[in-house]
Order: sequence, then C-alpha cells, then structure tokens
Amino acid sequence: MATILIASPNEGELGRIVSILAHEGYECLSCPDGEGLQKILNSPKIDLVISEVDLPGLNTFDLLRILETASNGQGIPLIVGHASPDADGSERAGSGFHWMGLATSPDELVGIVTARLELGVQAGVSGHILVVDDDRELRELVARRLKLEGYQTSTALDGEDGLRAMEKNPDLVLTDIAMPRLDGFDFLTRLRADSQYAHVPVIMMTAHADSGEDAAHGLKLGANDYVRKPFNWEELMARVQTQLRVQKVHRLTVERQRDLAVIELAGAAAHEINNPLAVVTARLELMREKMNSSDEFYDDIVKLDGLLDRIAGIVKKMGQVRRYQVRNYCGGVNILDLDGASEGRKGDRI
Repeated sequence: MATILIASPNEGELGRIVSILAHEGYECLSCPDGEGLQKILNSPKIDLVISEVDLPGLNTFDLLRILETASNGQGIPLIVGHASPDADGSERAGSGFHWMGLATSPDELVGIVTARLELGVQAGVSGHILVVDDDRELRELVARRLKLEGYQTSTALDGEDGLRAMEKNPDLVLTDIAMPRLDGFDFLTRLRADSQYAHVPVIMMTAHADSGEDAAHGLKLGANDYVRKPFNWEELMARVQTQLRVQKVHRLTVERQRDLAVIELAGAAAHEINNPLAVVTARLELMREKMNSSDEFYDDIVKLDGLLDRIAGIVKKMGQVRRYQVRNYCGGVNILDLDGASEGRKGDRI
C-alpha cells in the first residue's frame, strides 16, 4: 500500500486526515512544518504528499520544486490545500482540509488520493497549457497557479512568441488580447488557419472596458471561451478544466473514427481477397491431384499450397481486426499489428 506524507501545522486536521487514510490501509507519515517534511523526504520512499499551503518554514512553490526532484528524480505527486479555521478533527463536510477552494468530506478525500496515486506523478498533469501575455508578472503568476493544479505549462510574451511555442504542442492556450507585435486576435486567426493547431482550445483573457465586444469578436474568430481580468481563480480553473475535457472527448472521438476506419478497411480487404484466394487454392488442389509426386513441378505446387495457407491465415486475421494496434516495421514506419489487433488473440479484451 502507498505511503503518504501529510504536512499541516493544525494538529486536529493532521490527525483527522491520518485517521481517514490509515483506515483505508495507507501508511501515513506526518509533520507540522517544512523542516520536518524535508527530513522525512530524505529517508523512506513517499508515494504522495498532502500539504498545507505555505507550511511554516516552506512555501508551496519551494515545496513543488523539492518534490519535482525527489524520489531519485522521478518526482512525487502533491495535493495542496488549507485547513479551515474551525478544523477541529470533525468529519463533517465543510470543515477541515480544502482542495482547490472546496471543502472535502472523508469519502471525497479518499477519492482524490486514490485517483492521484493511480495516475502517479503525472496525475495532475492532465494537460499542457500555453500562457501568452506580455505582462511578465501576470504571465508567471498564471503559470504558477496552473502548475500547482498539476498542469504542465509554457509561456510566451506575445503572439509571435506564442506561435513558436506552439511547437511544444500544448493542449490548451490562454492568451491575452492586447499585446505588441501580434495581438491575441491575430494570434488566434493564425492558429485557426493552421490545420495542426486548428482544434487546440483557446481561452481569451481581456481586461478591456469593452470586454464583451472583445469576447464576441474572439468567439467569432474561433476562441472557445474567455475570462475577464482580474481573474476569479476558481472560475479560470473551471474554464480550463472544461475545455480540456471537451478536447479529450474530441480526441477520443477522432481516435474512435480512426479505429472504425481501420477495422472496416481490414474487413473489406479480407472479404475481397477471400473469394479469389479460394478459387486459386481450389485450382491448385485440383492440379496437385492430377499430378504424381515424380512430376517436375509437384514440389513447387506443394510449396505454393503451403504459401496459400499462410496467406489464408493472414486474411483470416484481417477479418478479425477489432482494434487499432500498430507495431514498428522499419525506417520508423508503423504497420497494423494483425496479431495484437485481431479478436482471435487469446486473452485479449475486445
């Protein structure tokens, strides 16, 4: 079972969390401050850290950097929150540790921990987000907040820089509108004109007095959403999560369409090959029956018959393809893995 380190200066909340997770079978270690946390990290293997925001002696940003290099460079996943003033160890919803601004009941706490451990150190990294803004302080602040939520981030100082940063293939773009060189509208237009980035969700950020007009114009150009500055952080994170969920559904839909196309193509090819293959096999069998083993071409006919059996086996696998699964062939080219993709493979789920 996983080992979890819980860090909080609030004794009642610390005990409550340890009690809940220990009841689920997790091994729990605890400490009240940053110094204690760093000492524990230097000894046994820790699978997950649950920490108060800005522990005494260690703020969250420094903690994040420590965890990124911990566990032999593999990193340790982090859940961040803060204890409410009335955190007295009770288990009622609405008291105790808060996650992303929301109070968490014991069941919800266990659910969050379970999901985080299942996904591992990259669990929170549910997307790579590009932040484009000419205001350095705001750009870095947004990137930090996103990173604390578990996202990977990249930054760019304007639209021109943003276009170059798209080579990192972000899953979502947060872009300001008013920027030098290439503003947010022109940046968005260039993205939508490029087939490689046409479906990447874009959230526009605006502080203009006429932000309603800006938002409408951005949506017409292909933006997926917009937010007004100064941000309500919970609203911003909710919009980011929504767009990433939509993007995931779109990606799964595209993948499903690809899978169906491959299955249908393999089935059609198998059907078209089967008829002439059956005729050739039958004719070859008749030829062999009319020959003696001493005939000049008898051995060749036998070899051809064996090759036709192999071809028939391949065609049968093609007709049983039920999933998209490839393997490397040569020169970096991938081909359909007929053994792995067919329903005839013993033990495979279809």
